[in-house]
Order: sequence, then structure tokens, then C-alpha cells
Amino acid sequence: MSGGEVHRTACGSGAGVAVRAGHITAGIHLHPGPPLAPVPAPCQLSPVPAVFTGREQSLLSLGAVLGRTAADGSAPVVVITGADGVGKRTLATKLGHKVADRYPDGQLVARLRADAPGGPATTAEVARSLLRSLGLGEHAPLPWTEQDLLGLWHSETARRRLLVVLEDAVDAGQVLPLVPATPGCLLVVTSREPLPALLAHGAVHHRLGPLAAEHGLWLLSRIVGEERTGRDPDGAAAFVGFHGGMPLAIVLAAAELILQPDLPLIAGLPEPSPSGPTRSDNPVRDAVDTAFAHLSPREAGFLQRLALVPAPDLDLASSAAATGTTRGQARVLLTELTARGLLDTAQRAAVRGDLYTLRPAVRSAAIGVGTPARLAATEATAGYLTHLLQAARACAQLLTPHHRALPRPTLLEQPVEPVRFTNRHEALAWLEAIAPAVGAAMITAVSCDDPAVACALASDLWPLFHYHRDVTMWIIVYEAGLRAALRWGDPMAIHEMSSILALGLVAAERYSEAATHYSRAAALAHAVGDRAGVAQSTFGIGAALHDAGLNDEAQVFLGDALGLYADLDDRRGAGLAGMLLGSAAARQGNADFALPVLRTARADLADLQPPNPLDAARALAYLGEGYSLAGQHDLAVAALLQARREFADVGHGHWTARTIEFLGQAAERAGQPDVALGWYTASLSHYTGLTSIRDLERLNGRMSAVRVS
Repeated sequence: MSGGEVHRTACGSGAGVAVRAGHITAGIHLHPGPPLAPVPAPCQLSPVPAVFTGREQSLLSLGAVLGRTAADGSAPVVVITGADGVGKRTLATKLGHKVADRYPDGQLVARLRADAPGGPATTAEVARSLLRSLGLGEHAPLPWTEQDLLGLWHSETARRRLLVVLEDAVDAGQVLPLVPATPGCLLVVTSREPLPALLAHGAVHHRLGPLAAEHGLWLLSRIVGEERTGRDPDGAAAFVGFHGGMPLAIVLAAAELILQPDLPLIAGLPEPSPSGPTRSDNPVRDAVDTAFAHLSPREAGFLQRLALVPAPDLDLASSAAATGTTRGQARVLLTELTARGLLDTAQRAAVRGDLYTLRPAVRSAAIGVGTPARLAATEATAGYLTHLLQAARACAQLLTPHHRALPRPTLLEQPVEPVRFTNRHEALAWLEAIAPAVGAAMITAVSCDDPAVACALASDLWPLFHYHRDVTMWIIVYEAGLRAALRWGDPMAIHEMSSILALGLVAAERYSEAATHYSRAAALAHAVGDRAGVAQSTFGIGAALHDAGLNDEAQVFLGDALGLYADLDDRRGAGLAGMLLGSAAARQGNADFALPVLRTARADLADLQPPNPLDAARALAYLGEGYSLAGQHDLAVAALLQARREFADVGHGHWTARTIEFLGQAAERAGQPDVALGWYTASLSHYTGLTSIRDLERLNGRMSAVRVS
């Protein structure tokens, strides 16, 4: 391979990238995997409504400023502000279509959810959504920390020409971190209020007001027909005047006129006052009330329950579960209510399908119709949480089949149509798609009368954190789960929540706090005679010490855990304990003890039924490291190359990079600095694709210490 080029299979950052690494010897090569199909440029702009009218001057004004470049070299920013229902989103969409050809690498749309249940979207959540829209994360998990996600976002936008639309921003803090890092992109933001903090970045604000009277009449005519408005010009003028020229109000109220073609245009409007035509004080709310007045009881009840669900968005399955309808019935109602303008459609999500949201005015009005709100909220929440529990448990059965699940809460007994996943990829995609809803769902579950609900939900969501490692949300969810478990007083639940919380604290490098929770779990398990719980907690303490580099102390707990798991005939537990025990012993120079333990751990984990390919590959990687530390270089390289292939098969980018780093360390121990630098360079490239800041810093330190001849 001339010039020391090392080729690698990319994980989320492009395929077949060549990296300069000096001369590679000893027959070690990284071969490219099969070429990845090119990801088409995303075009997420919604179609512009056929009735769009009256915004030509706004488009001209915005077009005049699009060529400006920010003083800091970042992308130009346009902020469209105005009241709810004035047409901000539609204007942004129209503008996007008008200039789309200037941004050939794609047009992205994300909603920042200023008024959604559970709070606005986080910066990390939006960055993850945008990166996935660019095709990243298909072959390896995206990073989860905000810093890492933003680093990857800025790297990707620096080499692309993108149009990015961020809808419904609550403040500049949501927007600033997401401003693309190159003037070749354009950022369009919609918000009710101005975002003055963006002015320092050269943002142009455009305040959108109601339609002028003539444009309001054109909009009404396009909806109900020119013949109808021509027959009654005074009624048409009164209709537009009452609704204040607000596009959403006109569209909602006119939808009812379409359904009743013989209805006069002024039907339902207040009588004119002596001083002239009446104008609504709140046109959007009045139009929503008018629309609700024409709903059937079935439609109103369905919409009420959707409004009471504590979720930022809903799909077909969750809508049916929350409303007690079949999916066929829910599909019809969702379509009807969307056509009337009472539901908005967001983007499609992997596995979940079309997503639906409610405007604040619609949500507020819907809560007060039909069944008393408290009873309706109880029913809607129970159905929604039952759906989440069922689907999350189905994911867990595919992704973490050996995880000990808590019993299903008796409070959630209403039947729901199950969500089925055909493979692990679908299960992971569903978990990632519902991740934005997890915080609000846990808050709701904790408030239930039965604390078992929150504990069961947290337990069944474990695969989300096991695979994607959103450490901040991990700790939030299991701290809430632990509070619920303590309120419940169930020893198994307290043990489960304490143990998984401790794992999250280890991931956050908060080792002493993790040890405290593991110790609590161990004591509780011992007190109730839960031998499996004692083994799990003992292993957890040892794992925390191992990750902290305290290998002497780790071996004590891991040895105890191995014995406990062996007594229980738990091959998976014994394999995991043996894997880390052997690793700790090898790092302490005790190869004679470490290697047999590591070989046994690999065998135990590789033979599990159902299979556990991720942990089996981890055991092989630690075995390869053990061979290297024992001076058995050829065996080390063979084991590590096989582990790398297995991690690639399960799509785990971080452990793929870690194993390549192990190969670099092995080469360095074998006195092959050129080869070591090659492996480190390849590992660094993987970590860069994952934007793992801590790993990048460690790798850069290793590379700077290598002395190449």
C-alpha cells in the first residue's frame, strides 16, 4: 500500500476514507467494507399550500438580504417573527422552496417545540435529528452528548451547502449552537418573539403581520371559491375582517364553510355594531372554537385525548392507544382532523411513521371539550403509557434479552394493539425516535398513583441507554425511577433502579456516587436473599473500579461476582465478570491468571442463547489486549482483528474505534511504532466520526508519544 495509506470502513462519516499513517508492516491492513449507497440530499420542506397568497412583499424583502454574510463567517440567519397563526411557518417554507436550488446538499427542517408538553426541544435532540437527516447514524450510533453532537454538526455543515429551517424557537439559546459554520448555508428561524441575541451574528428579523384586507379576501376566495365570495362580497369582507386577516383563523373557519356550501359567509359571526363590523379580539381562538363546534362527539373526544397526552408528538400507534380506538379508526380521524387544520403533521420518523402535533390554541380548546378533563387525562395517559411500556418491552426482548425486567404494573390494564419489531435495527430506530418523549413520559409516570408504573417504564427503557448512552437523560430517568421505587418500597425495583443509575454515573465518571448506589443495591439484595441481585451489585462495584483504573480494588469485587454468578449457573453474568476480572489482572501484569479467565469469558458470552454479540465481541477485545500485555503479539492481533469485525457487524462505532486503538497499543508494545501510528490514526478517524471528545484527546496524546524511526 503505497505511501502508508490505511483504508477504513467509515462509521457515520463517509466510506473508504484514506488516512496517512506512515509505513504499515507485518501484513496488517484495514480493508474497506462494501461501498455504502450514497444518501440522497434531503428535501424536508413541506409543500406550500395551494392557497398561499399575499406575502410577495415579505418574500422580496427577505430575498434582498439573503446574500449577506455574517461578520464571523457563519451562515446568514433570517428570523421570521409574529403571532401564532400569522403564517410564519408557511412563509419560511415558501422562502425555502424559492431558494432551494442554491443549497444542493439539502433542505432540513426541525421543530423546536416552544409550547410542547414536556418542554422545548433540547439542542442535543435537534442536532441529532438534523444529523440523522443527513444520513449519519445509519451504520453506527450517533454521539449523545451535546458537545459531541454539535462538533459533528459543525463539521458536516462546514463541507455542505444546506438550507436549515428551525421552526417555533422559544429563545436564541436553542438556535445559536446550531448556526452552521459556513456562509454557504442559510438558517431560517421562526419564533413568536424577536431573538435579539442573534443580532450579534448578523441575523435579519422580519416581523410578519396579518394579511391586508384584499389578500385576506383572495385567501378566502381560493378556499371557498370565487363564485361564492363574488355572490356575497359584503359577507366575505365581514368574514375576513372578523378574523383579523390571520391566515390560520381564515383557513380554520373557511374549512367549515366548505363542508356546508349553503351556509352564508357571515353565519356564526356576531351582529355588526353601530360603529361598524365586529372584529375578534382573538381570531385564532375564535376560529378554533368555531371548528370545534362543528366536530362530532367522536371527533371532539378523540382530539381532547390527544391534547391531554404528555408527549411532544404522536404517531398512529400512540394516538390509537391514548384514545382507545383501533389504528384503523385512528387513521381516519387523524386524516380528517389534519384536513380541517386542527392537527399539524410533522416529519416522518423511523418505524413510527407520520408524526402529529397540536397548536397551542387547539390544545387549549381541546382540553375543555367532551369528557371532564381529569377523567379524560387519566384515560389518555394510561393508554399512552401502556403503549410505551409494551413497545419498550418488545425492544428490550430483542436488544437486551438477558436483562431482568420488572413486573408489568396492574394500573395499566387497558389493552392496546402491540407494536411489533422484526429485527434489532427496527427496535433501535424506534427507541431513538421516541427519545424526545422520554423525559415527559417519566414525569407523568412518576406522578401516577402507582409508583410501579415509573419503575417499569424506566426498566423497559434500559436498551435506549445501553446502546445510545445519553448519559444526562440516563441519570435523570433513573434518579426519577429510584424515587418512585423508594416510594413503592419494592426491594427488586429499588435494586434495579439503583443499579442502572449507578451504571449511568460510571458512564459520567462519577465513580464514588456510583459505588454508593451499588453498595445500597447490594445491601438491599442481601437483606432479602436476592442472590442474583447481590451478584449484579457486586459486579457493578467492580466494573466502576475497573473503569476508574483502580484494577487492584476492582479484582476483589469482580472475583466475588464471578463466584456468585458461577453458583447461580449464570453464564452471562460469569462471562461479564470474568471479562473485566481478566482485563484488570492483565493490566496488573498477572497474565498467567488473566488469560484463562478471559478465554473462558469469551466462550461463555459467545455461546449464549439468545445471542449477545456485543458483549461477546467486548470479551474478545479484552482477550486481545490481554495477549498483547502478555507479549503474545500474533495472538493479540488475530483476536483484535476478529473483534473489530464483530463490532462492525453489530454497528457499534465506539467499540470498533476502541479495538483499533487496542491494535495500536499492541503494535507499540511489540516495538512497531510505525504500525502503531497507523492504527492510532485509523482509530482517531473513527473517533472523529463519532465526535468523541474525550477519546480524541486520549488518542492525540498517544500519537504524540509515538517515536517513529
